Amino acid sequence: MRFDFEFFFYCFPRLFLKVPFTLFLGCIAFLCAFALGLILEVLRRSNIKAVRWIIAVYISFFRSTPYMTQLFIFYFGLPQVIVALRSVSAETALVITIAMNSAAFIAETIRGGLLSVDKGQKEAALSIGMSSFAMMKEIILPQAFVAALPSLGNAFVGMIKNTAVGFTIGVIELLSLAKMMGAAALNFFEAYVAAGIVYWLIVIAIDYLQKKLEKKVYHYL
Repeated sequence: MRFDFEFFFYCFPRLFLKVPFTLFLGCIAFLCAFALGLILEVLRRSNIKAVRWIIAVYISFFRSTPYMTQLFIFYFGLPQVIVALRSVSAETALVITIAMNSAAFIAETIRGGLLSVDKGQKEAALSIGMSSFAMMKEIILPQAFVAALPSLGNAFVGMIKNTAVGFTIGVIELLSLAKMMGAAALNFFEAYVAAGIVYWLIVIAIDYLQKKLEKKVYHYL
């Protein structure tokens, strides 16, 4: 067996055409996951014990089970008992499950960011008459966001990579295209190596932008 360099380089232009779609799926999933993670963390601080228990079970389940299992439960399992879910597209199911999975981790990231802010700052803000809302908005959340930013960046990278699981339910994204090209030419090794390099370049670009954002955020705080 020899490595087919001609086919290997042939793959790249076609794979790069799927990069915007992959990033679109990842970005939508991240926005949904961040919003849900924030809600989970707020609810976890509720005075109602039942609410705290439900949130704890949610976070434990999504952190402890494989993502592919969650995807299959949502896409193949739940439509058997919830008729309305039968009309959900594969792309929508992929985004929803990535968001639900990642929200559990983001909630923990947000919690860590909030805990990193010194309690003395909270007490000082309240002592000068600031409301709890103003204290969170002006003092706590900006510092918590800075502390959580690296972990949020890692979560986004993880979501981009999780989109590759979409091929298991028929989503034609980057890895799916590589699989189809490899099957058509019987050159799976070359196609998958090319796909791996494209994912690598995507993550390098995200990492670069994340570092630039971190520098800007640190400058203004």
